[in-house]
Amino acid sequence: MCSLPTILPSDADAHHAQYEGLKPYLIILDNPVGLPICLKCQNAILPRSLMDHLRKQHDLPVDLRAAVRQLVSTLPPLDISDLPLQPNGSVALSELRVVESFQCRHCPFIRRDVTDVRKHLNKEHSLSAAGNYEQIQAQSWLGGKRAVYWRVKVPVVSVGFGVKAPVKWPRELGEKKEQEVP
Repeated sequence: MCSLPTILPSDADAHHAQYEGLKPYLIILDNPVGLPICLKCQNAILPRSLMDHLRKQHDLPVDLRAAVRQLVSTLPPLDISDLPLQPNGSVALSELRVVESFQCRHCPFIRRDVTDVRKHLNKEHSLSAAGNYEQIQAQSWLGGKRAVYWRVKVPVVSVGFGVKAPVKWPRELGEKKEQEVP
Protein backbone atom coordinates (compact mmCIF):
# COMPACT_ATOMS: atom_id res chain seq x y z
CA MET A 1 0.00 0.00 0.00
CA CYS A 2 1.27 3.49 -0.77
CA SER A 3 1.79 6.08 1.88
CA LEU A 4 1.40 9.78 1.33
CA PRO A 5 3.90 11.28 -1.08
CA THR A 6 6.84 13.41 -0.15
CA ILE A 7 7.37 16.39 -2.41
CA LEU A 8 11.11 16.39 -1.87
CA PRO A 9 13.51 14.23 0.12
CA SER A 10 12.87 15.23 3.76
CA ASP A 11 16.47 14.67 4.79
CA ALA A 12 17.71 17.13 2.18
CA ASP A 13 16.88 20.36 4.06
CA ALA A 14 20.31 21.79 3.32
CA HIS A 15 19.70 21.24 -0.38
CA HIS A 16 15.98 22.11 -0.28
CA ALA A 17 16.37 25.20 -2.45
CA GLN A 18 17.95 23.22 -5.30
CA TYR A 19 14.90 20.89 -5.43
CA GLU A 20 12.30 23.69 -5.22
CA GLY A 21 12.22 24.12 -9.00
CA LEU A 22 11.32 20.44 -9.49
CA LYS A 23 7.99 20.66 -7.60
CA PRO A 24 5.92 21.39 -10.71
CA TYR A 25 7.36 18.27 -12.36
CA LEU A 26 7.42 15.49 -9.79
CA ILE A 27 6.88 14.10 -6.34
CA ILE A 28 8.75 11.29 -4.63
CA LEU A 29 6.69 8.57 -2.93
CA ASP A 30 7.64 7.20 0.48
CA ASN A 31 6.36 3.75 -0.47
CA PRO A 32 7.74 2.33 -2.65
CA VAL A 33 10.56 4.38 -1.20
CA GLY A 34 12.11 6.82 -3.62
CA LEU A 35 9.68 6.31 -6.51
CA PRO A 36 9.35 9.48 -8.62
CA ILE A 37 5.90 10.29 -9.99
CA CYS A 38 5.69 12.65 -12.95
CA LEU A 39 2.92 15.11 -12.11
CA LYS A 40 2.30 15.95 -15.74
CA CYS A 41 1.97 12.33 -16.97
CA GLN A 42 0.66 10.94 -13.66
CA ASN A 43 2.91 7.88 -14.03
CA ALA A 44 5.84 6.54 -12.06
CA ILE A 45 9.24 7.09 -13.64
CA LEU A 46 12.11 4.82 -12.66
CA PRO A 47 14.95 6.93 -11.22
CA ARG A 48 17.39 5.91 -13.97
CA SER A 49 14.94 7.28 -16.58
CA LEU A 50 13.93 10.46 -14.77
CA MET A 51 16.31 12.90 -16.47
CA ASP A 52 15.55 11.65 -20.00
CA HIS A 53 11.81 11.66 -19.31
CA LEU A 54 11.70 15.22 -17.95
CA ARG A 55 14.05 16.52 -20.63
CA LYS A 56 12.40 14.86 -23.64
CA GLN A 57 8.74 14.79 -22.60
CA HIS A 58 8.48 18.06 -20.67
CA ASP A 59 11.35 20.22 -21.97
CA LEU A 60 13.02 20.43 -18.57
CA PRO A 61 14.93 23.73 -18.46
CA VAL A 62 18.72 23.41 -18.52
CA ASP A 63 19.06 25.19 -15.17
CA LEU A 64 17.06 22.42 -13.41
CA ARG A 65 19.03 19.48 -14.81
CA ALA A 66 21.72 19.62 -12.11
CA ALA A 67 18.97 19.37 -9.46
CA VAL A 68 17.54 16.29 -11.22
CA ARG A 69 20.98 14.65 -11.37
CA GLN A 70 21.50 15.37 -7.65
CA LEU A 71 18.04 14.04 -6.77
CA VAL A 72 18.54 10.85 -8.80
CA SER A 73 21.85 10.24 -7.00
CA THR A 74 19.94 10.16 -3.68
CA LEU A 75 17.22 7.75 -4.86
CA PRO A 76 17.42 3.96 -4.67
CA PRO A 77 18.06 2.17 -7.99
CA LEU A 78 14.50 0.89 -8.44
CA ASP A 79 13.53 -1.55 -11.17
CA ILE A 80 10.12 -2.58 -12.52
CA SER A 81 10.19 -5.66 -10.28
CA ASP A 82 10.41 -3.35 -7.21
CA LEU A 83 6.99 -1.82 -7.91
CA PRO A 84 4.33 -3.53 -5.79
CA LEU A 85 1.02 -4.37 -7.39
CA GLN A 86 -1.72 -2.69 -5.39
CA PRO A 87 -4.66 -4.88 -4.31
CA ASN A 88 -7.74 -4.85 -6.55
CA GLY A 89 -10.36 -2.61 -5.00
CA SER A 90 -7.79 -0.19 -3.57
CA VAL A 91 -8.67 3.46 -3.26
CA ALA A 92 -7.23 5.29 -6.26
CA LEU A 93 -3.92 7.03 -5.66
CA SER A 94 -4.44 10.67 -6.59
CA GLU A 95 -0.87 10.92 -7.89
CA LEU A 96 -1.54 8.32 -10.60
CA ARG A 97 -3.86 8.51 -13.59
CA VAL A 98 -7.14 6.59 -13.44
CA VAL A 99 -8.01 4.89 -16.74
CA GLU A 100 -11.08 3.16 -18.12
CA SER A 101 -10.28 -0.55 -18.44
CA PHE A 102 -11.85 -3.98 -18.79
CA GLN A 103 -11.55 -6.90 -16.36
CA CYS A 104 -12.20 -10.58 -16.89
CA ARG A 105 -14.98 -11.77 -14.54
CA HIS A 106 -13.15 -15.11 -14.04
CA CYS A 107 -9.69 -13.90 -13.02
CA PRO A 108 -7.78 -10.68 -12.24
CA PHE A 109 -6.83 -10.04 -15.91
CA ILE A 110 -7.19 -6.28 -16.67
CA ARG A 111 -6.42 -4.43 -19.90
CA ARG A 112 -7.36 -1.07 -21.40
CA ASP A 113 -8.16 -2.65 -24.77
CA VAL A 114 -11.36 -4.71 -24.80
CA THR A 115 -9.97 -6.81 -27.69
CA ASP A 116 -7.18 -8.05 -25.40
CA VAL A 117 -9.75 -9.12 -22.79
CA ARG A 118 -11.88 -10.88 -25.42
CA LYS A 119 -8.84 -12.79 -26.68
CA HIS A 120 -7.91 -13.66 -23.09
CA LEU A 121 -11.41 -15.03 -22.39
CA ASN A 122 -11.35 -17.17 -25.50
CA LYS A 123 -7.80 -18.51 -25.03
CA GLU A 124 -7.57 -18.88 -21.23
CA HIS A 125 -11.16 -19.71 -20.30
CA SER A 126 -12.57 -21.05 -23.62
CA LEU A 127 -15.46 -18.60 -23.30
CA SER A 128 -17.08 -16.03 -25.54
CA ALA A 129 -16.79 -12.43 -24.42
CA ALA A 130 -20.53 -11.86 -23.90
CA GLY A 131 -21.14 -11.14 -20.21
CA ASN A 132 -17.70 -12.35 -19.15
CA TYR A 133 -15.94 -9.03 -18.64
CA GLU A 134 -16.79 -5.69 -17.10
CA GLN A 135 -15.72 -2.11 -17.58
CA ILE A 136 -13.80 -0.78 -14.59
CA GLN A 137 -11.47 2.00 -13.51
CA ALA A 138 -7.86 1.00 -12.98
CA GLN A 139 -4.39 2.33 -12.28
CA SER A 140 -0.86 1.25 -13.07
CA TRP A 141 2.52 2.53 -11.93
CA LEU A 142 3.75 2.65 -15.52
CA GLY A 143 2.09 3.29 -18.85
CA GLY A 144 2.34 1.63 -22.23
CA LYS A 145 3.57 -1.94 -22.68
CA ARG A 146 4.94 -2.07 -19.13
CA ALA A 147 1.57 -1.31 -17.49
CA VAL A 148 0.22 -3.82 -14.98
CA TYR A 149 -3.20 -2.68 -13.80
CA TRP A 150 -5.15 -3.01 -10.60
CA ARG A 151 -8.82 -2.17 -10.10
CA VAL A 152 -9.47 1.01 -8.10
CA LYS A 153 -12.30 2.67 -6.27
CA VAL A 154 -12.56 6.29 -7.33
CA PRO A 155 -13.87 8.74 -4.73
CA VAL A 156 -17.09 10.53 -5.61
CA VAL A 157 -18.28 13.99 -4.70
CA SER A 158 -21.72 15.55 -4.73
CA VAL A 159 -22.28 17.82 -7.72
CA GLY A 160 -25.75 18.99 -6.73
CA PHE A 161 -29.20 17.51 -6.19
CA GLY A 162 -27.68 14.30 -4.86
CA VAL A 163 -26.02 13.39 -8.17
CA LYS A 164 -22.60 11.82 -7.74
CA ALA A 165 -19.73 12.03 -10.22
CA PRO A 166 -16.17 10.69 -10.08
CA VAL A 167 -13.54 13.08 -8.83
CA LYS A 168 -11.57 14.46 -11.76
CA TRP A 169 -7.83 14.01 -11.74
CA PRO A 170 -5.44 15.63 -11.05
CA ARG A 171 -6.00 15.87 -7.33
CA GLU A 172 -6.44 19.66 -7.28
CA LEU A 173 -9.70 19.45 -9.24
CA GLY A 174 -11.15 16.98 -6.75
CA GLU A 175 -10.12 19.15 -3.81
CA LYS A 176 -11.82 22.21 -5.34
CA LYS A 177 -15.06 20.26 -5.86
CA GLU A 178 -14.95 18.90 -2.30
CA GLN A 179 -14.39 22.39 -0.86
CA GLU A 180 -17.30 23.83 -2.85
CA VAL A 181 -19.77 21.27 -1.49
CA PRO A 182 -21.63 22.65 1.59
